[in-house]
Amino acid sequence: MKTSTLFTLAAATGLASAQSFSLSTDCTNSLKGILASPDAACLNPSSLLSFFVGSAQSVPDTVNNWLTGLCSTGFCSNDTLAAVVANVTTGCASDFGIDGASGVGDTITQIVQEVYPTARSIMCLQDDTSNQLCVTETLNNLQDIVGKLSFSDLNLSTAFGDFSKILVGAKNLACTGCTKAAFRLASQLSLVSQFPDAQQQTADQIDAICGANFIESSSSDSSDNVTQTAVDAAFTAAKTNSAISLTTGKAAAALMLFFSAFTLLG
Repeated sequence: MKTSTLFTLAAATGLASAQSFSLSTDCTNSLKGILASPDAACLNPSSLLSFFVGSAQSVPDTVNNWLTGLCSTGFCSNDTLAAVVANVTTGCASDFGIDGASGVGDTITQIVQEVYPTARSIMCLQDDTSNQLCVTETLNNLQDIVGKLSFSDLNLSTAFGDFSKILVGAKNLACTGCTKAAFRLASQLSLVSQFPDAQQQTADQIDAICGANFIESSSSDSSDNVTQTAVDAAFTAAKTNSAISLTTGKAAAALMLFFSAFTLLG
């Protein structure tokens, strides 16, 4: 199991790397269809395009804009998630080495449907002390350690090149009420609960950084000054005749990485 900090770092570097990620025409067209779908608006895909508009824009700001919209929108239905996965696994089969005959698509659908509610809840946690979404707060803390983060220069090489700085600042990144709340949410996943030893090892590693019984020291979000901002209602699509036009495969790649990022919690 990964902590919310690792999830945040992986998602940020993954989205940045998507700027140079090339997709086939079939895959790009499939993802264009998702972006244009009123039902898929529960994922706030139009805001996801802002990741690639104005490369000098701050990573924390662009992520915060996307998540604010995502959290204020009702949750996606299982049917919507299944349709999105079907689009991706069909149109992007060659891009990601997916063998439709092997039932990989069905497996991915099951994982996404199980992980999505928890991943959404984790991404929509807010630290009431700073009045920031936890993901935004983590990125801002990371920026204080390694310098300004922008999508024009954020990639795996630069992120992990600053790994020593991140380790020095690990306490600021990991030792927050957000981490406790995210750990509690992730622990409820059956994909995680099947591996209690790994779960305990993760808790021990966090405790080693933050102090004995850090993770175990509280049992509620309120005691950690954390609030859940995700709207607890099913999303209802607003049917319109408009569609989102894409002229580049970068945003399509970002959307694919967004869906795959959910599996980082497993």
